[in-house]
Amino acid sequence: MDRRDFIKTAGAGALGAASLSWLAAENVFAADGNQHEYFFVSFSQVPHAIDGVLHRIGMQGAGTFDPHAGWVKGGGSFVHFNQLASPPKPLIATGTWEPTAFVSYDTHNLGHYGTIQPGILTMKIDLQPMGGAVHHDVTFELVCNVGAVPLLTGEEEGWNMMVPGFAEFHPLNPVLGITHLSIGGLAIDRGA
Repeated sequence: MDRRDFIKTAGAGALGAASLSWLAAENVFAADGNQHEYFFVSFSQVPHAIDGVLHRIGMQGAGTFDPHAGWVKGGGSFVHFNQLASPPKPLIATGTWEPTAFVSYDTHNLGHYGTIQPGILTMKIDLQPMGGAVHHDVTFELVCNVGAVPLLTGEEEGWNMMVPGFAEFHPLNPVLGITHLSIGGLAIDRGA
């Protein structure tokens, strides 16, 4: 096969692959227009050290929620460490989390930017450290802003978390991470 035939074949293959990915992307649109997606990867920490430990958590997650029906699904993982320690910072805990209840969703009457809907999603979650006790009834708040417009909620991008009997976590300043809430009609579950 000469160079010209290779380029034609590769171009046709790329076009075919792009077409297939577009078809798969169409399946992201949910039949129920009230479903939304959330995605995030970001860090938050306590406002000040507790007994010499500055608790910082890096967290990631994804899921779907329906504010009209009042449910949320999904989950993710986390790493919890002492920010004051020298690198490599020793882990305090690591594990997974999952939502247990929908609490609220507030767009602050902000418009959307493409498929991004700035707003605040609040849910209850369980933190499940590997080898440790599960933390129940944790209040978890995801904040999505769109700086490109700007469409701002008045809170820092990222997440806030209140762990009963322990501490409150808030986004770093400057923010380290990103949060995305979608417009209605999108869902992670593609029915595959």
